[in-house]
Amino acid sequence: MCESCEEIFPANSVGTRRLKLWDLETGWHCTIVGTCLSMGELRRLAAKQGVVFHKSNPTDYEMHTGMIRLVSQERAVAKAITKLLDQKHAAAISRFRRAATAADLEALWREAVEKGEVSGACWALMAHPVATEQLRSLVFGEIHMLSHQVGAAARVDLKRFHALQTENAALEATVVLQQERLRTEIGTRDTALRNLQDRLDRETALCRGLTHAAGAAAELAALRSLAAELKRRVSQEEDGHRTAKAVAREADIRAAAAERDTAALRDELHETRAELAALEGDFACDAAVVCDRACGRPDLCGRCILYVGGRTAQVHHLRRVVEECNGTLVHHDGGFEEGMGRLSGLLSQADAVMFPVDCVSHMAHDQLKRLCKRWEKPFVPVRRSGLGAFVHALDKVGRSGRDDQDRL
Repeated sequence: MCESCEEIFPANSVGTRRLKLWDLETGWHCTIVGTCLSMGELRRLAAKQGVVFHKSNPTDYEMHTGMIRLVSQERAVAKAITKLLDQKHAAAISRFRRAATAADLEALWREAVEKGEVSGACWALMAHPVATEQLRSLVFGEIHMLSHQVGAAARVDLKRFHALQTENAALEATVVLQQERLRTEIGTRDTALRNLQDRLDRETALCRGLTHAAGAAAELAALRSLAAELKRRVSQEEDGHRTAKAVAREADIRAAAAERDTAALRDELHETRAELAALEGDFACDAAVVCDRACGRPDLCGRCILYVGGRTAQVHHLRRVVEECNGTLVHHDGGFEEGMGRLSGLLSQADAVMFPVDCVSHMAHDQLKRLCKRWEKPFVPVRRSGLGAFVHALDKVGRSGRDDQDRL
């Protein structure tokens, strides 16, 4: 919490009660909501509260950022999210309630992380009355690193997906063979049953005429025993058939899931290839002695690009790319070291604004969006903070510039 906030809301104003979501710094809202609630729960809560977004079907990111912004603006939304968090993680809150010091809280947090119970422990600790800002920063950092580990696990899942495809093909072949075998065995069973039924009918008629023959009675008992055995075997075959059908259904479900994963990976691959093509085009042009724009690099026509956020170490590379495209680039770090007040001055001299969606603060994103709308500046999000994504997005800025010139 900053010094000005501490003057307005003293540290002892909450006493020994658990903090509400609006009692915490806005910087913690993103971590708490993103970690402790699923997207399904967040969407249901937004619908129940009657929240209206700019798009009828917002993406997960738009839903997340929109609800985070409303937490600090709409007390009703903040209360609803707090209530949902308390209900969902009541067990974790009860377990953390016995902590009397920050050290006790940290020990309980370590225990929860070892058990994989991060979401409940996160809310129980963040809103605990004895939690310090240092301890909350520690929890934020560990959750941030866990997200990187999840990304690494996704690459392992991709390898496992290929193995599942092979396994699925083998299962389908097995199911086909089992179905053929079952159809053959069922046909044989039906023929045997019909033959046995005919035999049983004949023997029954014979037994009626030989009521005084002890041998006929013994043979009838044997036939009945045989019929019972056949029924038992038929029952076993039917059970096997049902099991095979269940295996086939499971294989269909896994195949459908594999197809969905393949479609998602194909979309990701398409976007990555587009970025790679843009980056390769940039490198190819660097290798030429004279660039006559035949390489496909956009011509910015002297336009000034404002780049907000990203990694400071990459800025000189981005500036070189923009200058080689007949443009200039100015940079603002999004409020990490530079003041947000400087952003308005930079925006006034810029012809277009770009920012990496994975490396910019919510505050900078929201303020930048408002300023661009007010100044009627083009607003171009970059999918990642890498050079390839920047070159790919820069092509859009170049095309928009050519379109403006054509209209003039």
